[in-house]
Amino acid sequence: MPCSICKKNGHTKRTCKDSESLSELFSALDLSSSDLSSSDLLYCKTWKHTKTFKTIQKKETQLQFYTRMDASPEVLQLVALDSKPFGSVGEKIISELFGLGPRTSSQNDGTLNGKKIEIKCARYWAGIDDCKWQHLEPDHDYEYALFVILDFHGWKVWVIRKSQLMGLREKDKVKPQGKQGWWTTKSAMLPDLTPIHSVADLQAFLQTVADE
Repeated sequence: MPCSICKKNGHTKRTCKDSESLSELFSALDLSSSDLSSSDLLYCKTWKHTKTFKTIQKKETQLQFYTRMDASPEVLQLVALDSKPFGSVGEKIISELFGLGPRTSSQNDGTLNGKKIEIKCARYWAGIDDCKWQHLEPDHDYEYALFVILDFHGWKVWVIRKSQLMGLREKDKVKPQGKQGWWTTKSAMLPDLTPIHSVADLQAFLQTVADE
């Protein structure tokens, strides 16, 4: 008759070596002897007690953060998206809201009053009022950048001239991203950005800069 612990022949559960190793593990995990079984080793009720898993449990995820902040259901739908789909959907939503015209090439996201605009969308990092905007390309064909963050009940939008944006590389506010492109954070950029709340705000900014 096979051992009830390891299911092998030639010994009983009292002399099973697997039983000894499992006893040590279950003791370390503070599990009762009634739970002792080799078949339990890889199941949730066992490994949920490991130190590694408990460490993961303590880390708040981005979605948990937005949920804790009582974000709108529509916002949570966007938070749940992977990075690439979120960026694409976010750019299209902002483009639609501000009535941007078609892009002139793959190097910008749209136009307004004849000005080429790039859109960069991000979500808050878990637990803090900050985010990263990335893939900023100095050689791409755009004149203005809209920096956008998904807030708990809508979007927050800022604008900056491309020339001013790239000039901030000298101040280390915009940093190199690997072998291609640049990135920055909300906390680093906010003093240099102009908040935008409406189409009229964006049009006024573009006009003011054009008149300089």
